[in-house]
Amino acid sequence: MNRSSITLAWQIVTPILLFHFASESAGEALPDHDNGPLTGIFGLPESTEGSEINIRGQHSWDTSLIVASHNIGEARGAEVLRLDGETTRLAFTYRYGLSDKLDISVEVPYLWHQSGNLDSLVDSWHGFLGLPDGGARATREQDLLEVFYSDSQATLIDMTNDTSGISDVRLHAGWRLSETEARSTALRFSIKLPTGDSDELLGSGGTDISLGLASDVVGLWGRAELSGFYRVNVTYLGEPDRLADRYNNLVGQISFGLGYNVHRNVGLRVQSRIRSAVYDSEIENLGTASVSLTFGAAFRMSDRHRLVLSVGEGLNTRAAPDVSFQITFRYADQE
Repeated sequence: MNRSSITLAWQIVTPILLFHFASESAGEALPDHDNGPLTGIFGLPESTEGSEINIRGQHSWDTSLIVASHNIGEARGAEVLRLDGETTRLAFTYRYGLSDKLDISVEVPYLWHQSGNLDSLVDSWHGFLGLPDGGARATREQDLLEVFYSDSQATLIDMTNDTSGISDVRLHAGWRLSETEARSTALRFSIKLPTGDSDELLGSGGTDISLGLASDVVGLWGRAELSGFYRVNVTYLGEPDRLADRYNNLVGQISFGLGYNVHRNVGLRVQSRIRSAVYDSEIENLGTASVSLTFGAAFRMSDRHRLVLSVGEGLNTRAAPDVSFQITFRYADQE
């Protein structure tokens, strides 16, 4: 293992150890779905799949909208990839407690791939923060849709028309391992079913299975207003209909974050997600690890209702969507 690998491993493990051994703690994670046209169609878990478990008879639901902008042009060896446009995902999730330790849920997403009109806004955002643009925005016409991939054999994907429809449905289960006033830990399981049209990139065409460990803490480092979380997941990807000779069977993912409650009704959040490559490819967007940063705020509208606003940024812009904007409305029963 080289020095850079050791450094990356240390950066990953340190937050987990800090959260796990904190004397108090359970933070609320922000949505961070990977909304890439060729990566978001798989059953990769979100950070919101945490350690909170609905007790027997309790139900809750989320409605989440995420819009991601893409603008990537890359050629490596015989491979050529061009991603341009926007992907919008509207997901409804319903969760129900079967016992005091086990809950189940179903997530039904609807997906749009479209030309959109966010390019100018994203250019201004990147210019304001001094961030890179993924390598293609400055040389391409704005507000187009193109998903194109070819290799030495053929052009395998060439989509330029807007498309929309039901995406792949996911079924979830959570099992509470432990819970105290300070910290909770749970096992998470999910299965993604091939209900979306893979020809239109609304689904992968395969069945994916994910298993993970989620932990949330409150009162982090002895500060009542601080919270934190970590998630560790591994996902088995079923054979997709597109790029079946290049996908990786197993994808690992880790995320961690911090929260700060500025008021009993307002909490600020920042978090990061690191995911291993989904494909075996020389193209960065497909064949390298993805690192993203998400920040935002959660607003407590009542005892049962939450509103969450967040922005996600790909830290390695060729391997993740440039920018994503997210809004989530949550409802949960109270005892």
